[in-house]
Amino acid sequence: MTDRKSTYDSLKIRMENAGFHFEKEQRPHLQKRKESELVFIHPDLVNKFEQNGIKVNANKFYIKPLTDEPNCEIGLVTGISSPLHKHVEFIKPNTIDSNKDTPAWSNKENDSSLDILLNQIKSYLKSSETTIDNNISTFLFTWNPQKWNWTDLQESIEHLDKVGYVVRRWSCGNSKNIKKGDRVFLVRLGEEPKGILGSGYAKSSYYVAPHWDGTQGKTANYIDIEFDILINPDKNILFDKNDLDKVDPNNIQQWFPQQSGISIKPEILSLLESNWFDFVRENKYIGNGFVSNDVISDETESFMEGKSKEVTQTRYERNPQARKTCLRYHGYSCQICEFNFENKFGEIGKGFIHVHHINAIAGIGKEYEIDPKNDLIPVCPNCHAMIHSKRPAFTIDEIKAKIKTTANSV
Repeated sequence: MTDRKSTYDSLKIRMENAGFHFEKEQRPHLQKRKESELVFIHPDLVNKFEQNGIKVNANKFYIKPLTDEPNCEIGLVTGISSPLHKHVEFIKPNTIDSNKDTPAWSNKENDSSLDILLNQIKSYLKSSETTIDNNISTFLFTWNPQKWNWTDLQESIEHLDKVGYVVRRWSCGNSKNIKKGDRVFLVRLGEEPKGILGSGYAKSSYYVAPHWDGTQGKTANYIDIEFDILINPDKNILFDKNDLDKVDPNNIQQWFPQQSGISIKPEILSLLESNWFDFVRENKYIGNGFVSNDVISDETESFMEGKSKEVTQTRYERNPQARKTCLRYHGYSCQICEFNFENKFGEIGKGFIHVHHINAIAGIGKEYEIDPKNDLIPVCPNCHAMIHSKRPAFTIDEIKAKIKTTANSV
Protein backbone atom coordinates (compact mmCIF):
# COMPACT_ATOMS: atom_id res chain seq x y z
CA MET A 1 0.00 0.00 0.00
CA THR A 2 1.32 3.44 -0.95
CA ASP A 3 2.20 5.81 1.88
CA ARG A 4 -0.30 8.66 1.41
CA LYS A 5 0.67 10.78 4.40
CA SER A 6 1.35 13.80 2.17
CA THR A 7 -2.19 13.51 0.73
CA TYR A 8 -3.75 13.47 4.19
CA ASP A 9 -1.51 16.34 5.32
CA SER A 10 -2.64 18.41 2.32
CA LEU A 11 -6.32 17.71 3.03
CA LYS A 12 -5.80 18.55 6.71
CA ILE A 13 -4.43 21.98 5.73
CA ARG A 14 -7.41 22.63 3.42
CA MET A 15 -9.83 21.66 6.17
CA GLU A 16 -8.12 23.98 8.64
CA ASN A 17 -8.16 26.82 6.08
CA ALA A 18 -11.95 26.39 5.98
CA GLY A 19 -12.14 26.79 9.78
CA PHE A 20 -12.16 23.13 10.83
CA HIS A 21 -10.28 22.16 14.01
CA PHE A 22 -8.28 18.95 13.91
CA GLU A 23 -9.25 16.78 16.86
CA LYS A 24 -7.44 13.47 16.45
CA GLU A 25 -6.29 10.67 14.17
CA GLN A 26 -7.92 7.30 14.71
CA ARG A 27 -8.65 3.93 13.17
CA PRO A 28 -12.02 3.89 11.36
CA HIS A 29 -14.58 2.57 13.84
CA LEU A 30 -15.60 -1.11 13.32
CA GLN A 31 -14.00 -1.13 9.87
CA LYS A 32 -11.13 -3.17 8.45
CA ARG A 33 -9.44 -0.26 6.77
CA LYS A 34 -5.68 -0.10 7.11
CA GLU A 35 -5.38 3.69 6.92
CA SER A 36 -6.35 5.99 9.76
CA GLU A 37 -8.94 8.73 9.46
CA LEU A 38 -8.66 12.37 10.55
CA VAL A 39 -11.38 13.69 12.84
CA PHE A 40 -12.40 17.37 12.79
CA ILE A 41 -14.92 19.61 14.49
CA HIS A 42 -16.17 23.03 13.36
CA PRO A 43 -17.87 24.91 16.26
CA ASP A 44 -18.34 28.10 14.19
CA LEU A 45 -20.16 26.21 11.45
CA VAL A 46 -22.39 24.41 13.92
CA ASN A 47 -23.15 27.68 15.70
CA LYS A 48 -23.98 29.38 12.40
CA PHE A 49 -26.39 26.61 11.47
CA GLU A 50 -28.10 26.90 14.85
CA GLN A 51 -28.29 30.72 14.62
CA ASN A 52 -30.08 30.24 11.30
CA GLY A 53 -32.58 27.90 12.90
CA ILE A 54 -31.05 24.73 11.43
CA LYS A 55 -30.96 21.74 13.74
CA VAL A 56 -27.55 20.03 13.95
CA ASN A 57 -27.09 16.44 15.10
CA ALA A 58 -23.88 15.57 13.23
CA ASN A 59 -20.98 17.68 14.50
CA LYS A 60 -18.00 15.50 13.58
CA PHE A 61 -16.28 15.54 10.18
CA TYR A 62 -13.92 12.87 8.88
CA ILE A 63 -11.25 12.78 6.19
CA LYS A 64 -11.00 9.04 5.59
CA PRO A 65 -10.52 6.15 3.16
CA LEU A 66 -13.85 5.38 1.50
CA THR A 67 -13.44 1.61 1.03
CA ASP A 68 -11.44 -1.25 2.52
CA GLU A 69 -9.24 -1.46 -0.57
CA PRO A 70 -5.60 -0.24 -0.53
CA ASN A 71 -5.03 3.15 -2.17
CA CYS A 72 -8.77 3.78 -2.36
CA GLU A 73 -10.47 7.14 -2.75
CA ILE A 74 -10.16 9.60 0.16
CA GLY A 75 -13.06 11.87 1.03
CA LEU A 76 -14.93 13.98 3.57
CA VAL A 77 -17.70 12.19 5.47
CA THR A 78 -20.13 13.53 8.03
CA GLY A 79 -23.47 12.37 9.39
CA ILE A 80 -26.26 12.01 6.86
CA SER A 81 -28.36 14.42 8.97
CA SER A 82 -25.78 17.20 8.56
CA PRO A 83 -27.08 20.41 6.90
CA LEU A 84 -24.20 20.02 4.43
CA HIS A 85 -26.25 17.27 2.81
CA LYS A 86 -29.56 19.12 2.81
CA HIS A 87 -29.13 22.76 1.84
CA VAL A 88 -28.79 24.03 -1.71
CA GLU A 89 -25.94 26.42 -0.93
CA PHE A 90 -23.66 23.37 -0.56
CA ILE A 91 -22.59 21.15 -3.44
CA LYS A 92 -24.06 17.65 -3.46
CA PRO A 93 -21.77 14.71 -2.49
CA ASN A 94 -20.04 13.18 -5.50
CA THR A 95 -19.05 9.79 -4.09
CA ILE A 96 -19.91 7.15 -1.46
CA ASP A 97 -18.27 5.82 1.69
CA SER A 98 -18.83 2.05 1.40
CA ASN A 99 -19.41 1.87 5.15
CA LYS A 100 -23.22 2.18 5.30
CA ASP A 101 -23.18 3.77 1.81
CA THR A 102 -22.79 7.23 3.32
CA PRO A 103 -22.54 10.10 0.77
CA ALA A 104 -19.11 11.77 0.71
CA TRP A 105 -17.20 14.54 -1.05
CA SER A 106 -13.85 14.01 -2.77
CA ASN A 107 -11.62 15.59 -5.38
CA LYS A 108 -11.48 13.65 -8.62
CA GLU A 109 -10.06 14.41 -12.02
CA ASN A 110 -12.07 17.36 -13.40
CA ASP A 111 -14.33 17.29 -10.31
CA SER A 112 -13.11 19.24 -7.27
CA SER A 113 -16.28 18.81 -5.24
CA LEU A 114 -14.45 18.68 -1.91
CA ASP A 115 -12.59 21.92 -2.56
CA ILE A 116 -15.80 23.58 -3.76
CA LEU A 117 -17.59 22.48 -0.58
CA LEU A 118 -14.83 23.93 1.61
CA ASN A 119 -15.03 27.25 -0.26
CA GLN A 120 -18.81 27.28 0.12
CA ILE A 121 -18.43 26.71 3.87
CA LYS A 122 -16.06 29.67 4.11
CA SER A 123 -18.49 31.87 2.19
CA TYR A 124 -21.40 30.70 4.32
CA LEU A 125 -19.53 31.68 7.48
CA LYS A 126 -18.60 35.09 6.08
CA SER A 127 -22.18 35.92 5.21
CA SER A 128 -24.47 37.22 7.91
CA GLU A 129 -27.79 35.60 8.73
CA THR A 130 -29.45 38.34 6.70
CA THR A 131 -26.94 38.60 3.87
CA ILE A 132 -29.74 38.82 1.33
CA ASP A 133 -31.70 41.96 2.05
CA ASN A 134 -35.42 41.23 1.78
CA ASN A 135 -35.89 44.69 0.28
CA ILE A 136 -33.21 44.26 -2.39
CA SER A 137 -33.44 41.72 -5.19
CA THR A 138 -30.73 40.69 -7.65
CA PHE A 139 -31.32 40.41 -11.39
CA LEU A 140 -29.42 39.06 -14.38
CA PHE A 141 -29.27 41.25 -17.49
CA THR A 142 -28.00 40.16 -20.89
CA TRP A 143 -25.98 41.52 -23.79
CA ASN A 144 -25.84 39.64 -27.08
CA PRO A 145 -23.30 41.23 -29.48
CA GLN A 146 -24.88 39.29 -32.36
CA LYS A 147 -28.01 41.43 -31.89
CA TRP A 148 -26.54 44.75 -30.79
CA ASN A 149 -23.01 46.10 -31.18
CA TRP A 150 -21.92 47.96 -28.04
CA THR A 151 -19.72 50.44 -29.87
CA ASP A 152 -18.91 52.65 -26.89
CA LEU A 153 -18.21 49.88 -24.36
CA GLN A 154 -14.56 50.89 -23.97
CA GLU A 155 -15.59 54.53 -23.60
CA SER A 156 -18.01 53.51 -20.83
CA ILE A 157 -15.22 51.58 -19.09
CA GLU A 158 -12.90 54.57 -19.27
CA HIS A 159 -15.60 56.83 -17.81
CA LEU A 160 -16.12 54.34 -14.97
CA ASP A 161 -12.36 54.28 -14.39
CA LYS A 162 -12.25 58.05 -14.04
CA VAL A 163 -15.24 58.79 -11.84
CA GLY A 164 -16.11 55.43 -10.25
CA TYR A 165 -19.36 54.66 -12.07
CA VAL A 166 -21.12 54.83 -15.41
CA VAL A 167 -24.89 54.88 -16.04
CA ARG A 168 -26.43 53.09 -19.02
CA ARG A 169 -30.03 52.52 -20.09
CA TRP A 170 -30.70 48.80 -20.51
CA SER A 171 -33.65 46.73 -21.66
CA CYS A 172 -35.21 44.70 -18.83
CA GLY A 173 -37.33 42.43 -21.04
CA ASN A 174 -40.75 41.70 -19.61
CA SER A 175 -39.67 42.27 -16.02
CA LYS A 176 -41.54 45.14 -14.35
CA ASN A 177 -40.71 44.40 -10.71
CA ILE A 178 -37.15 45.74 -10.71
CA LYS A 179 -36.87 48.72 -8.39
CA LYS A 180 -34.32 51.39 -7.71
CA GLY A 181 -31.44 50.03 -5.62
CA ASP A 182 -31.73 46.41 -6.78
CA ARG A 183 -28.49 44.58 -7.58
CA VAL A 184 -27.68 43.84 -11.23
CA PHE A 185 -25.25 41.51 -13.03
CA LEU A 186 -24.68 41.67 -16.79
CA VAL A 187 -23.85 38.52 -18.78
CA ARG A 188 -22.59 38.30 -22.36
CA LEU A 189 -24.40 35.82 -24.62
CA GLY A 190 -24.29 34.72 -28.24
CA GLU A 191 -20.61 34.26 -28.96
CA GLU A 192 -17.43 33.50 -27.08
CA PRO A 193 -16.22 34.71 -24.72
CA LYS A 194 -19.43 34.29 -22.72
CA GLY A 195 -19.82 35.17 -19.06
CA ILE A 196 -20.48 37.98 -16.61
CA LEU A 197 -18.85 41.23 -17.70
CA GLY A 198 -20.42 43.74 -15.34
CA SER A 199 -22.22 44.50 -12.10
CA GLY A 200 -24.01 47.46 -10.62
CA TYR A 201 -27.31 48.71 -9.22
CA ALA A 202 -30.63 49.76 -10.67
CA LYS A 203 -30.66 53.53 -10.86
CA SER A 204 -34.39 53.58 -11.66
CA SER A 205 -37.50 51.46 -11.70
CA TYR A 206 -38.68 50.26 -15.13
CA TYR A 207 -39.96 52.70 -17.73
CA VAL A 208 -41.08 52.49 -21.37
CA ALA A 209 -39.12 54.04 -24.24
CA PRO A 210 -38.64 53.49 -28.00
CA HIS A 211 -37.26 50.05 -28.80
CA TRP A 212 -33.49 49.71 -29.03
CA ASP A 213 -33.71 48.17 -32.53
CA GLY A 214 -35.16 51.43 -33.93
CA THR A 215 -38.44 49.98 -35.21
CA GLN A 216 -40.93 52.86 -35.64
CA GLY A 217 -43.69 52.78 -33.01
CA LYS A 218 -42.18 49.82 -31.17
CA THR A 219 -41.34 50.19 -27.46
CA ALA A 220 -39.40 48.29 -24.82
CA ASN A 221 -39.08 48.25 -21.04
CA TYR A 222 -35.89 49.76 -19.62
CA ILE A 223 -34.11 50.61 -16.41
CA ASP A 224 -31.02 52.75 -15.85
CA ILE A 225 -28.09 50.76 -14.47
CA GLU A 226 -25.26 52.37 -12.53
CA PHE A 227 -22.34 50.03 -13.25
CA ASP A 228 -19.56 49.66 -10.70
CA ILE A 229 -17.65 47.07 -12.78
CA LEU A 230 -17.42 46.66 -16.56
CA ILE A 231 -15.03 44.37 -18.46
CA ASN A 232 -14.11 44.58 -22.14
CA PRO A 233 -14.26 40.98 -23.49
CA ASP A 234 -11.97 41.94 -26.38
CA LYS A 235 -9.22 42.72 -23.89
CA ASN A 236 -9.89 40.83 -20.66
CA ILE A 237 -11.30 37.54 -19.41
CA LEU A 238 -14.89 37.28 -18.19
CA PHE A 239 -16.44 35.51 -15.21
CA ASP A 240 -17.17 32.49 -17.39
CA LYS A 241 -18.99 29.16 -17.18
CA ASN A 242 -16.25 27.57 -15.06
CA ASP A 243 -16.59 30.38 -12.53
CA LEU A 244 -20.39 30.14 -12.61
CA ASP A 245 -20.23 26.37 -12.05
CA LYS A 246 -18.37 27.02 -8.80
CA VAL A 247 -21.06 29.47 -7.73
CA ASP A 248 -23.90 27.19 -8.83
CA PRO A 249 -22.64 23.58 -8.80
CA ASN A 250 -26.18 22.21 -8.61
CA ASN A 251 -27.30 24.16 -11.72
CA ILE A 252 -30.29 25.85 -10.12
CA GLN A 253 -29.81 29.13 -12.03
CA GLN A 254 -30.22 29.89 -15.73
CA TRP A 255 -27.07 31.91 -16.48
CA PHE A 256 -27.55 32.44 -20.23
CA PRO A 257 -31.23 33.37 -20.68
CA GLN A 258 -32.78 34.78 -23.84
CA GLN A 259 -33.80 38.09 -22.27
CA SER A 260 -32.81 40.47 -19.48
CA GLY A 261 -34.40 40.88 -16.10
CA ILE A 262 -34.57 37.37 -14.65
CA SER A 263 -34.07 36.96 -10.91
CA ILE A 264 -30.94 35.33 -9.50
CA LYS A 265 -31.72 32.65 -6.93
CA PRO A 266 -31.27 33.94 -3.34
CA GLU A 267 -29.54 30.69 -2.29
CA ILE A 268 -26.48 31.41 -4.43
CA LEU A 269 -26.17 35.18 -3.99
CA SER A 270 -23.60 35.10 -1.18
CA LEU A 271 -21.25 32.86 -3.14
CA LEU A 272 -21.82 34.85 -6.35
CA GLU A 273 -20.94 38.15 -4.66
CA SER A 274 -17.93 36.62 -2.87
CA ASN A 275 -16.50 34.88 -5.94
CA TRP A 276 -17.23 37.86 -8.21
CA PHE A 277 -15.40 40.19 -5.84
CA ASP A 278 -12.42 37.80 -5.65
CA PHE A 279 -12.40 37.58 -9.47
CA VAL A 280 -12.51 41.36 -9.84
CA ARG A 281 -9.72 41.79 -7.29
CA GLU A 282 -7.44 39.09 -8.70
CA ASN A 283 -7.76 40.43 -12.25
CA LYS A 284 -7.42 44.05 -11.14
CA TYR A 285 -10.78 45.12 -12.55
CA ILE A 286 -10.99 47.85 -9.95
CA GLY A 287 -14.37 49.51 -9.49
CA ASN A 288 -16.07 51.75 -6.99
CA GLY A 289 -18.97 50.01 -5.27
CA PHE A 290 -19.75 53.02 -3.11
CA VAL A 291 -21.70 56.17 -3.89
CA SER A 292 -18.94 58.40 -2.57
CA ASN A 293 -15.74 60.07 -3.60
CA ASP A 294 -13.73 59.91 -0.41
CA VAL A 295 -10.37 58.82 -1.85
CA ILE A 296 -9.54 61.82 -4.03
CA SER A 297 -5.80 62.28 -3.97
CA ASP A 298 -3.84 65.49 -3.64
CA GLU A 299 -2.79 65.21 -7.26
CA THR A 300 -4.63 66.94 -10.11
CA GLU A 301 -8.23 67.82 -10.62
CA SER A 302 -9.35 69.50 -13.84
CA PHE A 303 -12.67 71.01 -14.83
CA MET A 304 -13.65 71.90 -18.39
CA GLU A 305 -16.84 73.58 -19.58
CA GLY A 306 -19.02 71.29 -21.66
CA LYS A 307 -17.07 68.14 -20.76
CA SER A 308 -17.22 65.54 -18.03
CA LYS A 309 -15.44 66.40 -14.82
CA GLU A 310 -12.10 64.61 -14.74
CA VAL A 311 -10.77 63.51 -11.36
CA THR A 312 -7.41 61.88 -10.79
CA GLN A 313 -7.89 59.64 -7.81
CA THR A 314 -6.14 56.79 -6.11
CA ARG A 315 -8.06 53.58 -6.87
CA TYR A 316 -8.87 51.25 -4.00
CA GLU A 317 -10.84 48.06 -4.05
CA ARG A 318 -14.33 48.27 -2.55
CA ASN A 319 -16.78 45.48 -1.98
CA PRO A 320 -20.39 46.31 -2.98
CA GLN A 321 -21.61 43.67 -0.54
CA ALA A 322 -19.98 45.60 2.32
CA ARG A 323 -22.00 48.71 1.39
CA LYS A 324 -25.22 46.68 1.40
CA THR A 325 -24.43 45.18 4.79
CA CYS A 326 -23.58 48.61 6.23
CA LEU A 327 -26.87 50.12 5.05
CA ARG A 328 -28.89 47.14 6.15
CA TYR A 329 -27.44 47.57 9.65
CA HIS A 330 -27.39 51.39 9.95
CA GLY A 331 -30.22 52.36 7.58
CA TYR A 332 -30.31 55.16 4.98
CA SER A 333 -30.34 58.20 7.30
CA CYS A 334 -27.19 60.26 7.79
CA GLN A 335 -25.59 59.16 11.05
CA ILE A 336 -24.44 62.73 11.71
CA CYS A 337 -27.36 65.04 10.90
CA GLU A 338 -30.12 62.38 10.48
CA PHE A 339 -31.07 63.63 6.97
CA ASN A 340 -32.97 61.00 4.96
CA PHE A 341 -33.32 61.47 1.19
CA GLU A 342 -36.47 59.39 0.82
CA ASN A 343 -38.21 61.32 3.61
CA LYS A 344 -37.30 64.61 1.92
CA PHE A 345 -37.66 63.79 -1.78
CA GLY A 346 -39.90 60.74 -1.86
CA GLU A 347 -39.34 57.93 -4.36
CA ILE A 348 -36.44 59.62 -6.20
CA GLY A 349 -34.46 59.79 -2.95
CA LYS A 350 -35.02 56.15 -2.00
CA GLY A 351 -31.79 54.26 -1.43
CA PHE A 352 -29.51 57.30 -1.89
CA ILE A 353 -26.79 57.94 0.69
CA HIS A 354 -23.01 58.08 0.81
CA VAL A 355 -21.02 55.47 2.71
CA HIS A 356 -17.98 56.73 4.62
CA HIS A 357 -14.94 54.68 5.64
CA ILE A 358 -14.32 55.57 9.28
CA ASN A 359 -10.70 54.49 8.85
CA ALA A 360 -9.80 56.13 5.53
CA ILE A 361 -8.70 53.43 3.09
CA ALA A 362 -6.56 55.95 1.24
CA GLY A 363 -4.42 56.15 4.38
CA ILE A 364 -4.23 52.40 4.80
CA GLY A 365 -3.01 51.96 1.23
CA LYS A 366 -3.51 48.19 1.08
CA GLU A 367 -6.18 45.53 1.07
CA TYR A 368 -7.79 44.93 4.45
CA GLU A 369 -10.85 43.15 5.78
CA ILE A 370 -13.80 45.48 6.31
CA ASP A 371 -16.27 45.11 9.16
CA PRO A 372 -19.29 46.81 7.51
CA LYS A 373 -21.01 47.51 10.84
CA ASN A 374 -18.04 49.21 12.50
CA ASP A 375 -15.80 50.42 9.64
CA LEU A 376 -18.52 51.95 7.44
CA ILE A 377 -21.18 54.52 8.20
CA PRO A 378 -23.89 56.21 6.08
CA VAL A 379 -23.60 59.99 5.80
CA CYS A 380 -25.27 62.60 3.60
CA PRO A 381 -23.14 64.34 0.92
CA ASN A 382 -23.00 67.58 2.93
CA CYS A 383 -21.65 65.93 6.07
CA HIS A 384 -19.38 63.79 3.93
CA ALA A 385 -17.88 66.86 2.31
CA MET A 386 -17.30 68.46 5.72
CA ILE A 387 -15.62 65.29 7.03
CA HIS A 388 -13.10 65.53 4.19
CA SER A 389 -12.70 69.31 4.30
CA LYS A 390 -9.33 68.83 5.99
CA ARG A 391 -6.58 66.23 6.05
CA PRO A 392 -6.55 64.11 8.05
CA ALA A 393 -10.34 64.02 7.88
CA PHE A 394 -12.58 65.08 10.77
CA THR A 395 -14.00 62.27 12.87
CA ILE A 396 -17.73 61.64 13.08
CA ASP A 397 -17.81 62.96 16.66
CA GLU A 398 -15.94 66.13 15.65
CA ILE A 399 -18.50 66.96 12.94
CA LYS A 400 -21.37 66.23 15.33
CA ALA A 401 -19.78 68.56 17.89
CA LYS A 402 -19.45 71.36 15.31
CA ILE A 403 -23.11 71.03 14.37
CA LYS A 404 -24.11 71.12 18.02
CA THR A 405 -21.91 74.15 18.74
CA THR A 406 -23.32 76.04 15.74
CA ALA A 407 -26.91 75.20 16.71
CA ASN A 408 -26.34 76.40 20.27
CA SER A 409 -24.83 79.69 19.10
CA VAL A 410 -27.82 80.60 16.92
